[in-house]
Parts: sequence; C-alpha cells; structure tokens
Amino acid sequence: MYVNLYPGKQLRSTKRTVLLIGLFLVLGGAYALLREFLWIESFREGWAMASAAMVLLGLLPLAYGTDMLHFKDAFFSMTPDRMVYRLTLLGAEKVVEWQQIQELQITEYVIKFILKGGSITKLRLSAIQKPDVARHVSRSIHLAALEQGIMINGVKPSPTAPAMQV
Repeated sequence: MYVNLYPGKQLRSTKRTVLLIGLFLVLGGAYALLREFLWIESFREGWAMASAAMVLLGLLPLAYGTDMLHFKDAFFSMTPDRMVYRLTLLGAEKVVEWQQIQELQITEYVIKFILKGGSITKLRLSAIQKPDVARHVSRSIHLAALEQGIMINGVKPSPTAPAMQV
C-alpha cells in the first residue's frame, strides 16, 4: 500500500505559501538594507546585519517556492515486511520493520511503535493534512498489526485460526 500525503493541489498551495513567505522576507530585508545604506544618515551596523540576514533567510523559501530546490515526497508505504513513511516535505524518512515491533499504542492523533529494544517511534497522524487519509493509514496499520499478531493498546489479538470450521 502506498499513500501520497501531499497530492498535487496541496503541494501547489504549499509552494505558493512558501514562495510568498520568501518574497516577503527578501523584499522586506532588501528594503531595510537599502534604507540603512542610502536614506539614513547614521549607519546602524546591527540593523544592517539583521536586514542582510533577513534577505539570506528569505532566499531559502524562495528557492523552494520556485523549484530551484525540490521538496521531498510526503508518503506512507506499507508492505508485509515493513512500513516506510515521511510525514513532512522536509522531514526524514522513517522505516519500521514489522518484526521489530513489540506493541502498538494507537490513539486518535498518534501511533506509537514500541520496538523490541525498548525504543519508541511515533507516527503523528495529526501531521497528515487530510483527516480521512489519516484514518485510512491508522486503520491499515491496525489491521496489519492484527494480522501480524502484535499487541495493540495492551491487548493481544486472538490467534488467526478460523473460529468455525465448516
């Protein structure tokens, strides 16, 4: 199963927002820098440095908004062996092997994977833009964990043997 968490329309909207933020920072910083150099008689070093920093800081979102730098794909992928996901466009990719999971704690907003070594990995459902996609991911993990025989919220699933034999 593969789910793209940022479809084209949302990605375009995010790029437009990032572009506007970048333009605001670059233009505002450039105006403040010009003002320091050209229109103010007393040169204020701190203001000039802050203005230059604002221009430089604005170049990064401007580069992402104009596709000079590319966002990574935000996705969730699940196979019988493992789960791989990246919830944000700039975040790191996380891999969770099914055989490493000792227990799952599923709530409305987060899924905690308690691993056999004692470490915890979290999948924040609130980071997924669409609530219906977040519910789909949560239910898919829940069903797959039942099939794998993994404890969910402190309850061990029943064996996978059929209840009735005909």
